[in-house]
Amino acid sequence: MNCKMNFDLNWLFKPSFDLKDITQPNTDGFVPVHLPHTVKELAYNCFSHSETAMFATYVKHFCVPPQHANQRVILEFDGVMAYHELYVNGQKAGTHIGGYSRSRFDITPYLAAQNTILVMVDSHENKEIPPFGYTIDYLTYGGIYRSVSLYFAEDIYFDNVLFRYDLQGQNATLYPELYVQNNGQKTSVCVQISLADAQGTCVKSYQRTVTLACGSSHVVLEKESISDIALWDLDTPNLYTATLTLMQEETPLDVYTVKVGFRTVECKPNGFFLNGKKIKLVGLDRHQAYPYVGYAMPPRVQRKDVDIFKNYLHVNTVRTSHYMQSEEFLAACDEMGLLVFAETPGWGYIGDETFKENSLHDIEAMITTEYNHPSIFIWSIRINESNDDDAFYTRTNALAKSLDTSRATTGVRCIKKSNLIEDVYTYNDFIHFSHPVKNYREIALVNQQTVTGLTHQVPFMVSEYCGHVFPVKSFDGEEKKMRHVLMHAAVQSANQYRTDAMGAIGWCAFDYNTHGDYGSGDKICYHGVMDMFRIPKYAAEVYRSQVDPKIEVVLEPATVFARGENDDNRPIPFVVLTNCDYIEVVAYDKVIGKYFPSLTYGGLAHPPIMVEEDPGRWQDIWNGGAIIGYCNGVEVARKTYARDAYLSALQVCADDCALQNTVVDATRFVCRYLDQNENILPFYNGIIQVETSGDIALIGPSLLTTLGGATAFWVKTLPTGKQGTATVTIKAVNTQLPSQTFTIHLAPQDTITVI
Repeated sequence: MNCKMNFDLNWLFKPSFDLKDITQPNTDGFVPVHLPHTVKELAYNCFSHSETAMFATYVKHFCVPPQHANQRVILEFDGVMAYHELYVNGQKAGTHIGGYSRSRFDITPYLAAQNTILVMVDSHENKEIPPFGYTIDYLTYGGIYRSVSLYFAEDIYFDNVLFRYDLQGQNATLYPELYVQNNGQKTSVCVQISLADAQGTCVKSYQRTVTLACGSSHVVLEKESISDIALWDLDTPNLYTATLTLMQEETPLDVYTVKVGFRTVECKPNGFFLNGKKIKLVGLDRHQAYPYVGYAMPPRVQRKDVDIFKNYLHVNTVRTSHYMQSEEFLAACDEMGLLVFAETPGWGYIGDETFKENSLHDIEAMITTEYNHPSIFIWSIRINESNDDDAFYTRTNALAKSLDTSRATTGVRCIKKSNLIEDVYTYNDFIHFSHPVKNYREIALVNQQTVTGLTHQVPFMVSEYCGHVFPVKSFDGEEKKMRHVLMHAAVQSANQYRTDAMGAIGWCAFDYNTHGDYGSGDKICYHGVMDMFRIPKYAAEVYRSQVDPKIEVVLEPATVFARGENDDNRPIPFVVLTNCDYIEVVAYDKVIGKYFPSLTYGGLAHPPIMVEEDPGRWQDIWNGGAIIGYCNGVEVARKTYARDAYLSALQVCADDCALQNTVVDATRFVCRYLDQNENILPFYNGIIQVETSGDIALIGPSLLTTLGGATAFWVKTLPTGKQGTATVTIKAVNTQLPSQTFTIHLAPQDTITVI
């Protein structure tokens, strides 16, 4: 369907549903909204987890543009939580089960000159819909939280294309599979296929003739060869644009365009291989949730998470725990070179046969909508952390294999000696701990044979570690945060050493809202190496510091280097996360020593540096000090600490200051309170006031308290489609610090057509 219009603007919403609204729509109780939208904005924490469980109604009025009057009209929802019914001009046009899968409706038979779309959204937790049925450790919110599109098409049109290929070296054999809708008689059509590189140069063009039956058809095209393909990999994620055109005689019927990347992925007992090269998987799990609005964030914000994974944390893998995530997120993984462990919805519970059928539909939707993303290397087709159900999981695996033989299958387990039906045994390994009372011995990652119960090795990976066994808040004490650091370091060091696993993915990247059954009593799971605002905790620097210092020098002490925070009134011991060769520490008015990477974490490319001996006495005057990083004998980084640290500045950084306003766009501002040496003040409980002017709006409250000396907020555009500017002003309340004003440049996006 080549003619796509954005359908996100100018909806009406009310947090209830009345049957009368279907046939007698009125505006009573409705408010105007744009998508993406959540049924209720929540507080940051300490709300009821049932607040977004409701029936809600969305209404939109529209006319079919005259140039499309004789075409078919298809309405597509990228994500609606968790069940929805569609009514067009008072007639029921369809329903969809599942909050993470795409739904698509041909609404042509219901249209008139003036049209009313009504969507009833049920965001209650329904035990027949994965991931619901029992307790669940995350919130799913509610609403039309992803984009909606309107397509115009001829009677014959593409519903989907799976761009299948085989690869030998840099030579590919192409055989795309077409999903085509034919609303006419059986007929023959010509399919023209072209492939263009990143510069737009056509590198291959050919055509095939196919016969289409009436209704839905799946057609696999005859094979075609192409040579000298530039491969997709982590460092050079080469993408091509495939364009397929349906022709009937000389008339084009439809065009389908998709980005594709060529690579091989292999999961073996001795590791993971990308294009034949062994790669140790190092990653973190991701929930797609944000403060206040839950899932309802536009594409730019989704893409920023990929940038954080790839270019701040420097990991190579993300797991989409525990559901399908947005197209924008996956496309950014393709573009930036981040491997994706794709997972079907579910959390610990297998329901009745209706539940299982819905789960199978989720798996089919996941694979058929996400198939073309080269970043995805594996399909997770079990309910996360569920018990064995061999009959059910034989069905899920068979379904996945019928749709895709090019990728391995897996299922995330928290039980040992589970029956391996899929290709890869994936396990959540939380055995590591160091309990101060029970004196447990710390063990980082268990041998795979102990987990699988098998006498031979199989493809194996760790899909979670840390997380709930040691939740850490950004405002916790230094000693706890240091233990958090060392736990992540220990696991990733063991991950690098071991030869019986493809890699390890940590729980998790970002803190997230949850139910009252979990979290810290305030509806937040503090399991992330970053908080919900994507502000790093010390543990994030374990990952960030593994980058080559030629790319980025990292020197992040996991300390405030102050007297009185730790036991015995001493600032030492502490740990430094760095990729420097060694550090010097200045304390007590002298260089107290050179310190080198710890052999305890020798599996890491750049192990933490432990500073353990405090040469001072608790009565000594504390004059602060410095931590200095050296590479090749040359100072490359320095952190200086004052005896008398005081509030000196409010640092504000915007992710982007140029936004589009054709539809809703958004960007983040990060605010940190700093001392006179530009060190964060983690115990300063400052208040920040935010004001906006122009065609933008603040997401969440205008008064923000800092957590661990920092906070963040997002602003979104009001989609006027007009060029202009807006401002964001940030004030540090109850201080003498000057307010800061940022100019946001707004411009329409000419690649988006709205209706």
